[in-house]
Order: sequence, then structure tokens, then C-alpha cells
Amino acid sequence: MNQPSAAMDHRLWRRLPEDCLDRIIARLPLPSIFRLRSVSKRWNSFIFSEAFLALQSEVTCRCPCFLLCTQGRVACIYSFSLDRWHFVPLPKVRLTITTPPVSVVCAAGSFLLYGNQVSECSVLFVCNPFTRQMRELPAMSRVRLIHKATLIPDPIDRSYKIMVAGEDFLHLTSPHVYKLFTEVYDSASDCWKMAQDPLPDAKFGSDPGVWFGGSFFSITELPYGVVAFDLRSSSWRELKAAMPACLGSPSLVECKGRLMMVGRICHVKAETGPKTESIRIWELQNAQTEWVELHRMPANLCYEFVELLSPHSPFICVGMDNLICLTTHLSPRMLVFDASTHCWRWLPRDPLFPKHRNFHLLGFSFEPKLDAQP
Repeated sequence: MNQPSAAMDHRLWRRLPEDCLDRIIARLPLPSIFRLRSVSKRWNSFIFSEAFLALQSEVTCRCPCFLLCTQGRVACIYSFSLDRWHFVPLPKVRLTITTPPVSVVCAAGSFLLYGNQVSECSVLFVCNPFTRQMRELPAMSRVRLIHKATLIPDPIDRSYKIMVAGEDFLHLTSPHVYKLFTEVYDSASDCWKMAQDPLPDAKFGSDPGVWFGGSFFSITELPYGVVAFDLRSSSWRELKAAMPACLGSPSLVECKGRLMMVGRICHVKAETGPKTESIRIWELQNAQTEWVELHRMPANLCYEFVELLSPHSPFICVGMDNLICLTTHLSPRMLVFDASTHCWRWLPRDPLFPKHRNFHLLGFSFEPKLDAQP
């Protein structure tokens, strides 16, 4: 009787029917698929064929990845299944002379949304970074200076919507006038529609916001609060839930149908006494009227994480399944919190640090797919 080999005999792979081998390849993590392009000319051409994209569309149980990107054309993605980072060269956006420089402003599903949140911007681009397919959207009707932008993919009909809140061009020349507008883009109709204006007293903070239960939730400052945009009614509302006392650097995440908030609490026992700081996680409960504390980061991890930060340094928080990824633009270190086990762990060092890091760093939950077309 033959002894079992440590690795599968290559002759077995050679006897596999090609359609079986193709189905196996379609279920590999996307970084592994791209490495296979160098194996043979057939695989290199097959990966972007309609037949392979059809096989990819059948794969429904992919683990989401953690995407980090900043200004420029460099991003990296962390694969939890492979436990490693991969560089993702972002495609170059072809601009007209009148279009300002653009960079990634948000991401969802398999798409990146390109725009400009610093200067005047009326045109946005949707892109699949792995296939390098790009779609230029029609110009927005009123918004010219973007405050918030978010993308909502529909996995059923493969369409998506984009919500943008910002100022119009008429008020950009007057620093004393502050009026926001809301527009919603539907990829099915390829057009923008005006929605209800954001609340007049709402000043959006640095938190990018999160979609939860059909609404977009975002933190306002100062003082901190939460507003929500309902996609069905195209209207804004203010949550009545009181924010925790002594809260700093709050950020919203969604985990397995739960709306959570990560933030820091800073206490000073006396004017000259020591300052104590902790990072905590809350969940919005009781019909969205109360933030209930769920967990406090262990003191030793908290000290390691915040030692390089200023009191007002923003957090980059991303929720995916039961995990919350937490980092900042000032440190290569990032933590992952498992909401099901209440355990923390460090991820491998971010390869973007320090050369490609700046305060424009953003983080997203991302699902790389080749069959997603913008």
C-alpha cells in the first residue's frame, strides 16, 4: 500500500477536468487568483473571461477584507482568510481640464467612490479597483463641496445608490453662509435626485458615517450627536439618544445588524491630578434612544494604542461581520475586536506606514469581486 504524501500529487491535478479546476480557482481569495495569472497563458486570459466571471458570481460566502487607502494611487487590503496585507494599486482617473484632483472618498461592497472633499467637486466616479473598470457619473445638481458621501450597493439587482450631502457653489465664496443640500444617485436610472436638506444645526464631524437598517447614520459636532438619513423617505432626523459624558473621537460601526460606537473617555481627577483614558464600545439600544456600554479595551492595550495620539486624534473604525477594526493615521498598529468573544488582537503591521500615510487615511469593509461592474 502506498504511503500518503505530504502534498497532493500533481498528477491528480492534471487529471482533473478543466471545468472542475476552474470552479476551484473561482473560490480562491482574489489576491491568490491574481498570482495565478503568471502560471499559464490560459489562466491569464481566463480570469477576465465571461465564463470565469459567471463562476465568480456563484461564490456568495466570501470573507470581507479590511481596505486602507489614502490620497494618491496606493491602497492596501488585509485578508482575514490569508492573514496578510496586499498592495492594491488604484487605477488612475482620467480627468478633464475642469475636473479637480480626486481620491477615494468612500467604499462599499466591491466599489470605490472617487471625489474631492477639499475643493469644489461636482462629478464623482465609481470604480472596481481589481478590474479597473471606471464609471463617470452625471454632474450633481447643487452640491459642489462634499461634506458626506456614501455608497449603498444592492446585491440583488447589482445596482447601487449614492448619497451626498454638501454645500452649493453659490455659498462657497461666503464663509458666513452655511447651507447644506442632499442628493441621491441611482445607478438604475443614472440620474441624481434632490432630497431633504440636512438639519440646519447639524455640523458633520470627521466620522465617515455608516449604513444601518436602511438609514445613513453620522456623528455631528460639537457637542456630539447623531443624525440619520432615511433612504426610503429621503429625509433627515436627529437621534434622541444622549451621548456618553467626556466622549472623544467617536466613530460609528455596524456589526451583524447592530449599530455600535467606538470612542475614548478621558477623566481628570483633579486640576493637577493624573489623567485616565479608556477606549470603549457602546451599542444603540432601546428603540435607538440609549447608548449602552458593551466593553472597555484592556488598560495595557489602550496605553499601547493611544500613546502616540493627541487627545483629538480621530479613529478609523470599520465593522465587518462580528469584527471591529481600529487604527489611526499616526500609527502602523491596528487592533481587531471580536464582538462575539470580546477578545482583542493586533493585526500585522500596515505596509502603508509611514511613506504612504497622511491624515486623509480611510478604512472600509471591502469585498473584492471581479464580476462587479460599476
